[in-house]
Amino acid sequence: MKEFFDSYLHLKEYPEFDKEKIELRHRIWVEDDSGSGDGHWDNPPWLFNPDLAFEYVLLAYAPDSSTVKIKDFQIRKEKSMEQCKVPKTQQSKVLKNENPMIGDMITRLFRELNDFEYELIISGKEAIQTLLEVVRKPVDSRLLDDKERNAVKAKRECFEDA
Repeated sequence: MKEFFDSYLHLKEYPEFDKEKIELRHRIWVEDDSGSGDGHWDNPPWLFNPDLAFEYVLLAYAPDSSTVKIKDFQIRKEKSMEQCKVPKTQQSKVLKNENPMIGDMITRLFRELNDFEYELIISGKEAIQTLLEVVRKPVDSRLLDDKERNAVKAKRECFEDA
């Protein structure tokens, strides 16, 4: 397994994988309650150890990963997170592609791979998964008739897109 990660170590030269550059890029200013404008820089709540994120991205997305044989991409991502010990508090957002650090790393990996067909297949699997999640959610019966009709129509469009 170490050889697998070592073959991608060159990615760590890019800012998407550099801890200090990630923190500088995504830090947020938190003002003190005093109203004086004083405050401090802090990391966003979705930021976690970039080394764990690096390993997760490689296991879940690299075409030569040991998890590539797992056809269900959602399960593949879950197994990769488990193996890399991605913090439990971060897993939901990572699964939903709502973690900017992970998104940046995936984009850089795909650029380096320079395999548009592979990227398209993986991105398509994720898009279909997202659309199907919307389709599976029940429509709230408390909605007014016109809103319920719009919600059902939106679900149908998501299903057709998937």
